[in-house]
Amino acid sequence: MRRKRSKKRSRKKNNIFKNIFFGFCGFLFLLIIIFSAIYQMSPNFKIKGLEVIGSETVPSDEVKKAAQDLFVSSFNIFGQEIVIDNIFLSFKGKTNELMKEFPEIENVVIKKDFSKGMIYLEIKEKEPAVTWCNNEKCFLLNKNASFIRNCDREGDYVLIQEKEEKEFNKQETINSIFQLDKKLREYGLNIEEYDLYSEKLIAVSNCDFMFNLDDSFDWQIEKLEIVLKQERYLNNLNNFQYIDLRFGNQAVVK
Repeated sequence: MRRKRSKKRSRKKNNIFKNIFFGFCGFLFLLIIIFSAIYQMSPNFKIKGLEVIGSETVPSDEVKKAAQDLFVSSFNIFGQEIVIDNIFLSFKGKTNELMKEFPEIENVVIKKDFSKGMIYLEIKEKEPAVTWCNNEKCFLLNKNASFIRNCDREGDYVLIQEKEEKEFNKQETINSIFQLDKKLREYGLNIEEYDLYSEKLIAVSNCDFMFNLDDSFDWQIEKLEIVLKQERYLNNLNNFQYIDLRFGNQAVVK
C-alpha cells in the first residue's frame, strides 16, 4: 500500500513541474511577442527619412516613393491601422522588387544612419551598350543583354536591327558584334548598323561585311582581317559592294 501512495505523490509532483514549465514557456513567449511589438512599432525606431543617391537617368523622386511603399507595411487590427516602418528591419529582399520596378537599376545598396533614422539608397544604373530594334520598337540593352528602357534609334550606341523574325540569343549576338565592331574600328571603319537576318549578320557600311553567327565567328573575323591587311582592299572599300565571310576558307569580295 505504501508503494502505491509514493507513486501517486511522484506523479503529482511531475504534473506540477510540467505545469510550471509550460506556464513559464507560455509567459516567456508572450513577453517575446510584447517586446517584439514594442520594438517594431516604437516611434524611436521609425524611419524618419529616405534619400536616393547615384540616380542619373532614373527619377530619384519616383525611386524614393516606390521604396517608401515597399519599406513601410501596415495592417488592420479591430479597425485600428498599425504601421510598421522600423529602421532596424532588413530590406534586402525589397531591393529586388525595387529593381523589377525600375529595370534601369543594376544594383541597390542600403545604408542606414540609426542616429538620425535615415535610410540611404545607393543605386547603380545599368550602362547602355546597344540599341536593339525589331519591327515594332527599339530598346536599350547593356552588354549583358539586360533590358534598360524603350528608346528611339539612338546613335550614341551600337545599333542592332532585326530584319527577320527569329529567336536571337541576344547575349551571344551582342558579344559577337562587339568583338567585330572593335576589330573594324582598328582599321578606321565605322559601322552604321548591324542587320540581323535568320542566316546572316550584315555590318552595314559603304562596303557591307557579311557573317554567319551560327558558324565559327572567330575564323570569319580572322578572314576579314586578312582581307583588310591588303591595301588594295582597305583603301578601295568604296569600290566594293560587299565582303562575304560566310563560306569555308573563302572571303568573297564583290
